[in-house]
Amino acid sequence: MHISVADARELAETYLEKCGMSPTDAAITADILLEAELRGRKTHGFIRLTGIKNRYQQDDRTDIRIDKEAGLCIRIDGGNQPGYLVAYRAMEIAIERAKRNGASIIGVYNTSHCGMAGYYVDMARKADVVGLLFADCLPRLTPEGGTEALLGTNPIAVGIPSNTVPLLFDMSTAAITNGDLLVAIRDSAAIPEGLAFDPGGGPTTDAGAALKGSVRPFGGHKGFGLALVTQILAGVLVNAATIPPPGTNYGLLIIAIDPTSFVPLAQFKAEVDKLITRVKENPRESGVTEILIPGERAYRQRKVHLADGIHFDETLISQLNGL
Repeated sequence: MHISVADARELAETYLEKCGMSPTDAAITADILLEAELRGRKTHGFIRLTGIKNRYQQDDRTDIRIDKEAGLCIRIDGGNQPGYLVAYRAMEIAIERAKRNGASIIGVYNTSHCGMAGYYVDMARKADVVGLLFADCLPRLTPEGGTEALLGTNPIAVGIPSNTVPLLFDMSTAAITNGDLLVAIRDSAAIPEGLAFDPGGGPTTDAGAALKGSVRPFGGHKGFGLALVTQILAGVLVNAATIPPPGTNYGLLIIAIDPTSFVPLAQFKAEVDKLITRVKENPRESGVTEILIPGERAYRQRKVHLADGIHFDETLISQLNGL
C-alpha cells in the first residue's frame, strides 16, 4: 500500500495523540519514525508505533530535566519519557551549548529506545555542528564467543557538516538488529545462519527465537569491543543502568562540536568536501559503478519517497487505523 508522506505523517501523529501524547510530542516522535521510513529504515519506522504506545500507556513519567552540570558536561534525567523525545531534546541542548561554548557533552539516563540514531546527529549536521551519539539498550548482544545476551545492540552515529553529500554514519554493533528481527517475524522470513541464538543458546535462523534469545556482535571481536565501550560510555558513565532491564533506564552519550572551535567553518566544510570527492574518485573494483558516502543512499531513497510516497504493509496500516 502506497501512502503519501503527508498522509503517513498524519496517521502517525494521530495514532500517538490517541495514545496520550501531546500534539508537540506526537509530532516529534512521528517525524523521527517517518524519517526512518523515508530513508528506507523500516526496522526503525512505523513498525515501532505499537510498541511505543504500549510502553507509553503503561509507564509513569516525569519531566525531562537537567540534573547536573560540570563545565561542558550536562547530565539529563529523561524522566522515563520515550527515548525519541529525550534524545531529540538532548540534542537540541547539545547543539545550543556547542554553539555557545565550542563543544558540549550530554549524558542521558532514565529513558528508553530512541529509534534511528542517525536522526539526531543529522540535527547537528544541519546546524553546522559535528554530532556524535552513543546509545545503550536492553541486553540483546552476546560477548564474542558467548551465547547469552549481555550487551545492548548499542548504536553509534556521527553527523558531519559538508557542502555536498550529507555525511551520516549510523551503525548498530549487532550482527542483526531487533528491528530486522521484527520485520522478519512480520514477513515470516528466516534470518541468515550464524547471526543469532535461541533462548537455550543454540544457533537459530528463527527470528522469533532470536528475539527471545540473543544475537552476535557484527565483525566478531571488533563489534564486541565497540558494543562494550558503548555500554560503558552510554550506561555506566551517564548514570544509566549498566545492564538495562527491558525498557528501563537506557542511556545516551551525545557529543556536539562546533568546527569553528578549531578552524573556520568554510575551511572545515571545504576540506570535508575535498575528502568526499577523493573517496568517490577512488579506482573501483570490477562491477562497482559508484562509491557511496555513509548516508548518501538513505538520502537518495528519501528523495524518491518524498516524490512518490512510501510503501507500507497493509496489515500494519489497518492496525494503526484501528485505534
